[in-house]
Amino acid sequence: MTKAAAPSAFHDYGHQFDVPRCHENTRVAVQAKIGDWVDLVIEIAAFVMWLYGAAGAGKSAIARTMAESLHERQQLLATFFFSRADSSRNTIKSVVATLAYNIALAVPESYHVITSTIEKDPHVFHRPFARQLEQLILGPLQQLSRQGAIYPTVIVIDGLDECLNHEERTMLLHAIARAARHSAPLKFLITSRPEVPISRVFNTIPVIEVSTRHSLDDEPESVEDVEYFLSAKFDEIKRTHPSRRYIPHDWPSSQVKVDLLRKSSGQFIYPATIIRYISSPRHSPTLRLEMVFKLRPPSGESPFAQLYALYRHILLSCENVELALRILGVCLLSTQEKPVPWDVGSNYHTSEITMPDNTEQILGLHPGDVQRGLEDLGSLIEYKGDDMPLRVLHASLFDFLSDSTQFSDLPFNLAAIHTDLVIWCSYLDALKNIHCESDLLCRLFLSCELLKTMLIYTSKTGLMPLFYFSILQANPTHKLEERLQEMALPIPRSWEGCGARISEDILYGYPYVIDYLQNSVRSRQHEPYLLFC
Repeated sequence: MTKAAAPSAFHDYGHQFDVPRCHENTRVAVQAKIGDWVDLVIEIAAFVMWLYGAAGAGKSAIARTMAESLHERQQLLATFFFSRADSSRNTIKSVVATLAYNIALAVPESYHVITSTIEKDPHVFHRPFARQLEQLILGPLQQLSRQGAIYPTVIVIDGLDECLNHEERTMLLHAIARAARHSAPLKFLITSRPEVPISRVFNTIPVIEVSTRHSLDDEPESVEDVEYFLSAKFDEIKRTHPSRRYIPHDWPSSQVKVDLLRKSSGQFIYPATIIRYISSPRHSPTLRLEMVFKLRPPSGESPFAQLYALYRHILLSCENVELALRILGVCLLSTQEKPVPWDVGSNYHTSEITMPDNTEQILGLHPGDVQRGLEDLGSLIEYKGDDMPLRVLHASLFDFLSDSTQFSDLPFNLAAIHTDLVIWCSYLDALKNIHCESDLLCRLFLSCELLKTMLIYTSKTGLMPLFYFSILQANPTHKLEERLQEMALPIPRSWEGCGARISEDILYGYPYVIDYLQNSVRSRQHEPYLLFC
């Protein structure tokens, strides 16, 4: 049993430094809910509690903090912490052996029952997972329960998504669900990201009947917890850092705190990464915080090295990386509040472009492609169905994708996505006016004066801010000034006084859009335009 177990999967493994734990006075509500579930105050019939949330939401910190708390209350039976980077715990092969080892220590009466089973079948750890669970955990505990023994009841399994094989994850969940039929008192706390394959298993009849769930993504307390964490950590730096005498009393400013809180998106990974970076005893916290906000160039390591490594791993794990990144690009563009230096109206709602069917139209995809493309991105983007807009769970993700040094080997082309948005916005405008001005519309399209059509119709829609923003970001080719003069179409008045650079950028961007549009039509990538061209 000792050889088959993975000691690094213990919650209190001795060689794990800087392991995540909940900061004092944070995550109080979710810890209380788990405690009530353990104490049979709520969800009495639930054999399993699934705690899920986005990457960096603090699942492992909660799991470890709860494990330590339950151990102190003599309610913890065993733990297994998965890790994709550790070959001994990125598979279920060592799960039962590790849990059995923990149980033998926590419940001395079970030791002989477990070891005698191993002696009778030395190859038990090569048996199917469900059989191992039955013979080494459920059977011995059921026997002790019939004898009137009292023992801890909670098993914590953290990071199920870190198990590399989906079939193994499914096998583990179904085996645990079947274990609910046993009379032995047990409870499983399982944490993971809300990846679609895992969610599907939790939604199957045998699992959903014996489980309850709690999402960390919609917790109203999470923003307050992050704010408290940041304030406490900044105060600690000002009290204990070797350079504390050089830190101003009012550091950091209230605006910096607001910006950090916004970038955190209610997830702990971003503020924890920042605090870890600026707390380095060999560096100035004030200067490092300025590097975070790009007020001065970074020296040495990047402030976001660990965070960006996590994003890269998730993205590169997608089955169709290119499709996932295109969808992600549309979602991220919709979250950006870009000021437009002219009056364009205010009836524009960016959530429209992240409705799955609209995203599919923008990118020229087939129905259902968005759902399929996001199956591996549940920890970054929330998909709740075709009638709900997609939601990016990490505001800092856009910073990652905006840094070209981070995705040199990723198939991400932001300019192409901007162009897709321009084409779609123009098409929406055309549709809105097709009945009242169909003759003009057909004449313009049939004469291939697509540019003129865009200028006329985008001025009548609430989507114009996004349209102009995307124009500014599209790849420029040739100046547009001569084309405008040839078409006898003056530069719109709304551009006057906006500054030479903005006007010039717009003039540069339009021909690229036209070229792209015409090529798309020829290749039948955007079918609606074939009606008019």
